[in-house]
Amino acid sequence: MPDTTPDPSLTIAALVDALARAGDAVFVWTRADDRIEWMDRRALDRTLASLGTARTGAALAARYGPDHRQRRAGWLERPRPTGGFVAVHRIEGAGTDQWVEERLVRVSGQGAEAVCLGFMRNVTDLQAYQERLTYLACFDELTGHFTRARLRTVLAQSLVSAFAEERGFCFALIGLDNMAGVNHAFGYDIADEVLTGVGERIDGWLEEGEAIGRMASSKFGVILNAASPEAGTRRLRAMQDGIRDTFIETGSGPVAVTVSIGLIALPAQARTTQDALAAAEDALTMAKRAAPGGFAQHEPDEAEAETRRANIAMAEELSTALRENRICIAFQPIVASGDTKRIVFHECLARLIGRDGRLVPAARFMPVAEQLGFVRLIDQRVLELAFDVLTADPAVRLSVNLSPLTMNDAGWWRSFERLTDAHPGAARRLIIEITESRAIHDAQGAARSLAGFKERGCAVALDDFGAGYTSFRYLQTLDLDMVKIDGSYVRGLLDSAENQLFVRSLTDLARHYGMTVVAEMVENDAAAALLRRMGVDCIQGNHFGAARVADVKAQAS
Repeated sequence: MPDTTPDPSLTIAALVDALARAGDAVFVWTRADDRIEWMDRRALDRTLASLGTARTGAALAARYGPDHRQRRAGWLERPRPTGGFVAVHRIEGAGTDQWVEERLVRVSGQGAEAVCLGFMRNVTDLQAYQERLTYLACFDELTGHFTRARLRTVLAQSLVSAFAEERGFCFALIGLDNMAGVNHAFGYDIADEVLTGVGERIDGWLEEGEAIGRMASSKFGVILNAASPEAGTRRLRAMQDGIRDTFIETGSGPVAVTVSIGLIALPAQARTTQDALAAAEDALTMAKRAAPGGFAQHEPDEAEAETRRANIAMAEELSTALRENRICIAFQPIVASGDTKRIVFHECLARLIGRDGRLVPAARFMPVAEQLGFVRLIDQRVLELAFDVLTADPAVRLSVNLSPLTMNDAGWWRSFERLTDAHPGAARRLIIEITESRAIHDAQGAARSLAGFKERGCAVALDDFGAGYTSFRYLQTLDLDMVKIDGSYVRGLLDSAENQLFVRSLTDLARHYGMTVVAEMVENDAAAALLRRMGVDCIQGNHFGAARVADVKAQAS
């Protein structure tokens, strides 16, 4: 058998050659006589020629900065330096900015007798790229002002200092008016020039120690060393007038622009950056509502602040509950109007299980879930839980509510298709409830979604019908199986001739199109009897069965 042991000299030569091709200069440093031997000059000749004149360790170290020399010396002074030494440093006296990465490893000996193998690579381009990333993390590329994240950090620091020094300052959001019109009339390049010009104007009004940052596409934030809101208002008003009264020069000629401003006094009106930014946003929104070039100062509203804090806490609770599978469903029975003891199907209602084990009703968390986008995840979880029940009991029929935001959510549709493919029999016992507002605002989109539900065997119900948008025409154009009359027409039905007329008309029309009619929020037996005489098929209300987190079979029995 031939000897396959590699020749060490060839291995070293191949390694040095490969490193040179990759751009690394390799040297051997004998510390006993401080001699440096460069093993291949190709990398030196290409990018590190200024280092090639160094024949001793002292000469090489002289080209480094003091911090690098100190760190390098510390590593070398160890009795037996283990591991490697890696540092990136700027070469001094190279004529232009040159950055190199140096790596050292001890290959033999120790202390002053050690022999080290060194590697050098030109990392100037990499250093420039990293510096660029660092810059963009702090400064907006278009305007050169702070980014939102950086200004928020400065705002937090200003709040800490203000508390410590017991002084006040102001924060303002400045939004350009009608930037959509500027984009449309002149194009995005000119709009960028306008934005940059306004930023320069604002920056020119600021004093030393103040800060400006770009908070959004056409919005700036400024931190002012104004001790009172009155002082801040005077300065910002003057700035606002100056921008309004002069043109912004652009490549397409002068452009007139106005700005709206929302102001908040800190730390008197907010103790955290989150609260400060939210309050300034509210003030800016008020300013823009007034007119272009509007101005508004934040007026503390404790009830609003408490609502915001409650929403933040609920958002955190929802996020945790979804991760910990603490979303469950309650089942409310929908019964036959002619026999209120007979359950036709159950509606699945989302519930949150609190950390203390108590159930939180949907009214407490669904508004926040819809505002912050959690509703899609909740709808998906409810769908999965509903299929668990449907597949476990072939006698059960369920309905689930679908938020308008969820109807276009790809993740929900993937789950829906996966579950209905796996359990077609369960799909035929599922009712999808959509809201009337969704059906009317986007009739074409709703029709496509309904077709997707029907293809999978599901029935479709129009929920809360009559709640503000009533149009009987949609009963004809949409392929619906069921209509649920909004509870506002059912409560007090016995005493309202108008409500009775509406319910009777809707029932007659729905039955004409072959739809099942369900009345919501039925409060007593008398209302149920009247609804039965009107032709309503099913009724729903706590009087005939409240929503319960329990086995559906137990409710049916």
